[in-house]
Amino acid sequence: MPSASPPGGRLAWLRSQGLGVICGYGTVLLLAVGSVVMALTREGASAGIGQDDLTGFFLRPSPAHLWLYLLVPLVALYALNTTLATLDNVRRRWRAGQRAPSAYAVAVLHAAFLVALAAHAVAGFLSVDGGTTVLASSWQPLPGFGEARLAGVEVDRLPGGMPEEVRATLEVRRPDGSRERAVVGYDRPLSAGWGARLALLQDEGRAAVARFSSGADHCALAEGQRCLVGGDPVELLALSAVPGTPDPAALVRASGPDGRVVERWVMRGGLLMLRNARPLSLDTVIPAEPAVLLRVRQTPGVPWALAAAVLLTLGTALLWRRLGPRRPGDAPQD
Repeated sequence: MPSASPPGGRLAWLRSQGLGVICGYGTVLLLAVGSVVMALTREGASAGIGQDDLTGFFLRPSPAHLWLYLLVPLVALYALNTTLATLDNVRRRWRAGQRAPSAYAVAVLHAAFLVALAAHAVAGFLSVDGGTTVLASSWQPLPGFGEARLAGVEVDRLPGGMPEEVRATLEVRRPDGSRERAVVGYDRPLSAGWGARLALLQDEGRAAVARFSSGADHCALAEGQRCLVGGDPVELLALSAVPGTPDPAALVRASGPDGRVVERWVMRGGLLMLRNARPLSLDTVIPAEPAVLLRVRQTPGVPWALAAAVLLTLGTALLWRRLGPRRPGDAPQD
């Protein structure tokens, strides 16, 4: 990829075109080896390592990952070679009096390549999973997005019953109080911060939901979810059938009348006294309410990838203009 530059200086080889070719071919070869090794060791050394997670290779070092340990310094050398060659090319063109933007098309393409490498590094080392969240009809905290609830879900299924496409409509309440509707699917995540945070649809189905009320406050909770009642958190730990009755009971964790956190079973129509003598009532239990499971992930490499795409588009446009058809009498292009 780097352009050739005239010889000169002890470190001229670092920006040479030959070194760039060697690094490029070496990168392709190691990636090809890595794809085979990953497939063969998926149940062993590569178990639990995602395609976008480079930290897993270093948390559990293995000889099977030698291809990656060689790839990291090789790519770093490739990036250095590209940077030096590009700077040298830009400097020479500027000194030669070339001011047309199209003269720097290749330099912009090189910059796109470097930003893309940075995107892979940032994504591989800095991406973090934020856990999973079940969304049903009640508002639930969604890390990085505020709160969200499921407004509706449509599922296209294959003849065997497996979901082919899912369109889950979410209501999102941002931390600043603004609200919006968003449709989430298997290939359509909820995003924020130019893609730096993603909520990915992991599964859809149904969940048992308990509906509570306390005065003017109402909330519907699946197991493991919580809501605020009078400013205090109320968490549903479990739902269980009560022998001899048709109604299930809910195991609730909340602040009792004295302010201490208690865990109590509440049956339908029963009351649990909260702090400030506020009663919490279990109104009903819906055995199977539509629900979706979202996995939140911090993906700081996505904005870098978008920047690389913009630079690639710009460089391609400049290159097209530079290499486009010439009319008779046009000066030759270098």
